[in-house]
Amino acid sequence: MTSIDYIIIFLYLTIFLAIGFFFKENKSSKDYFLGGRSVGWGPLTLSTMATQLSAISFISAPAFVGLKNGGGMQWLTFEFGVPLAMAFLMIAIVPTLYKSGVVSVYEYLENRFDASSRLLISFVFQISRSVATGVMIYTMALILQATVGIDYWLSILLIGIITLIYSFQGGMKAVIWGDVIQMIILFIGIIICLFFGLNELGGIEKFFELVDKERLEVVNFEKLGFSNISKNDEFGFWP
Repeated sequence: MTSIDYIIIFLYLTIFLAIGFFFKENKSSKDYFLGGRSVGWGPLTLSTMATQLSAISFISAPAFVGLKNGGGMQWLTFEFGVPLAMAFLMIAIVPTLYKSGVVSVYEYLENRFDASSRLLISFVFQISRSVATGVMIYTMALILQATVGIDYWLSILLIGIITLIYSFQGGMKAVIWGDVIQMIILFIGIIICLFFGLNELGGIEKFFELVDKERLEVVNFEKLGFSNISKNDEFGFWP
């Protein structure tokens, strides 16, 4: 890596530590866990999008679309379910949680049922997210090792420690605005990769000339997705 690479990484990590310090003043638990209910829809939207993405999304999805046998844009058939699920949650569940004044869905479960329900669901969620987060951090560390030469164990330590510090110190506001920054960087990165990729190919016309047309199929309404015995029904639209 060059000195510029180190400077960029240092500034990036410093910004996140600064975010935690900037939002460290929380007057109550609701300020800490709910951001004081004062964050606008714009940052919340970007934060929600960033929560759904990770280094795995940025690497694995393009690999599936462009390289995997039987892959292609049909990946979006699966992704279409995400906004539909979010819309359902926002319409059917979120208003009830918001009006109840609870800090978390687990508190609502305790109020609605009992403490054992809260503990059970919370435990299951923590285990599943711990495993998923571990995989995401490990994948990101491997990417950094392959691209900029940072040892993966050092990347894991830096990512884990800095994330813990700014999240613990600043609460939900720090998490949301950290997500906003990462989402903006991700958008910019996608645009840059798209520009340089098309430039290397010789333009958009050359891309359509070389690409396998079957990989451009986004939705196949004939696939049900209930059975994959034929190895050709994995990404059905209807389920």
